Amino acid sequence: MNPIKIKKALSIALLLFSASASAQTVGVKDVHDIVQKLTDQLVEVYPFPEISAKYQQAILRNEKAGRYVGLSEDSLAKKLTEDLRTVHKDVHLRVMKNEETYKRLSAPSGRRSDDSTELKRMKTQNYGFKSVQIDGAKSTAYIDIPGPFWGTQESFEMASAAMNMAAHSKYVILDIRHNPGGTGHMGRFIASYFYSPGNEKFYLNGFYKNRKMDEQEWTYSYVPGRRNPDAKVYILVGPGTASASEGLAYAMQKLGRATIVGDTTAGAGIAGSFVPLKRNLIAFVPVKMVVAPHSDEGWEGTGVIPDVFSGDEDALEIARKLIEKDRKDQ
Repeated sequence: MNPIKIKKALSIALLLFSASASAQTVGVKDVHDIVQKLTDQLVEVYPFPEISAKYQQAILRNEKAGRYVGLSEDSLAKKLTEDLRTVHKDVHLRVMKNEETYKRLSAPSGRRSDDSTELKRMKTQNYGFKSVQIDGAKSTAYIDIPGPFWGTQESFEMASAAMNMAAHSKYVILDIRHNPGGTGHMGRFIASYFYSPGNEKFYLNGFYKNRKMDEQEWTYSYVPGRRNPDAKVYILVGPGTASASEGLAYAMQKLGRATIVGDTTAGAGIAGSFVPLKRNLIAFVPVKMVVAPHSDEGWEGTGVIPDVFSGDEDALEIARKLIEKDRKDQ
């Protein structure tokens, strides 16, 4: 091949590579805009002002030191998350790259469309409910809920169907060991099936930076189908149990309505929502600390501590043994 043509081809390839690398790197101005929006949002809504001030100081200091220069979108998101968690380990608070969600959140409210990727995911995962197994001989229902807890009509219909299948069982096992959370409404919805109408319970309490906005969360006075207020409930948990699914385990434990079996949960106790930043980056910003009724303490940072630790043994087998023991004691 002609040496001149080879040289031209190499030059073009290098230019294309350089342009591609440049396009992937977040510029100084965009970095500043991302940092500014992230820290402003934290100061505005994070429920603990003293911590949000430390977040802001650390991120601005790192920006000034040039720690975010020359990074790709993914690398910048990872670095910001690491730096935030170095200040205070809130496992909810994170920055990530998600082009589809960024576009949806950035669109004017009247023009926002459903997230097709999320819709497909919901359908693929059966709206968070995997299976219901009924052992009629032992009057035991096992409900596998890997989640997440979605808040769509279809999700609540699926939950209602599962709970109604278990409505005649004396023992109910809820498996949320791999449930990463979602909407807290789903946990309250499930818990409501274990109380009679008119016996609503103060489930959890949520507080914001502005304590005048505190929210009391109660079990629902109405749920579709048949309730099971006399069932003995066992909830399986582990490190994969996080956020709203932790809320279900924590509330039922504090109410004395369920036996928690497994290992300590993730410890993600501050609810929040996604915020668009820039360059396809979004942040999950915690806004509401969720705690037990009449208390300022929840599971944030500590996780839900099981009543019965599973250790090396399978939590489901332990629950079944507990049920068998209870049956023999009858």
